[in-house]
Amino acid sequence: MNKKKILASSLIIAVVGTAGYFGSQALFTDTETSTTANFTVGTLDLDVDGNNGQAFDNFQVSNIGADGTVEGGRTWTINNTGSLPGRLTFSLASLENYDNGCNEPEELVDTTCANPGPGEGELGGYLNSVVKLNEESIVNTTLANANIDEFQTQWLANTIPGQRVIPAGGSVTVTMDWNIDHDAYGNEIQSDSLDFDVVFTLEQMAPAR
Repeated sequence: MNKKKILASSLIIAVVGTAGYFGSQALFTDTETSTTANFTVGTLDLDVDGNNGQAFDNFQVSNIGADGTVEGGRTWTINNTGSLPGRLTFSLASLENYDNGCNEPEELVDTTCANPGPGEGELGGYLNSVVKLNEESIVNTTLANANIDEFQTQWLANTIPGQRVIPAGGSVTVTMDWNIDHDAYGNEIQSDSLDFDVVFTLEQMAPAR
């Protein structure tokens, strides 16, 4: 091979090598970076009568019938102190009717008469309760042990969409009234008592699907 052919071959290799180098490089570049992305979870915070984070109530009703009436009521103010809207649910827990023994008139009509007799008291079966949301009646049932689930069931069934929603910073009132028809009971409820827990739940609203 003569010197001209060797020189030509070397030139071709050099050109190919240079083309390969420039083919793998970007001639112009421009990069843009967004500002810092931030994700913050909202809050849902239920406050009942200003007792946030604590047992909100402790009310007792005793010596029922002393003034000839067997009725009463309690109203709570429910606040959503969080940053998200929430849906409110009302329910009862630990409902128990007690017999608390029997005096002579009660013994004539009541054969249980245990002391305290959990689950054997008759008072709740006669004590009708109405729960209202912003003065509208939602639940209507007695306080018999067997009806404990009725409070949440009726609350959910008898409210329209959006009625139970508390916006961030908003509030509603919930009232629980109770009474006994004067003609409905007799000596069987003497000395009987009942107790229960009131439970309010505020749930985050899921998006519609």
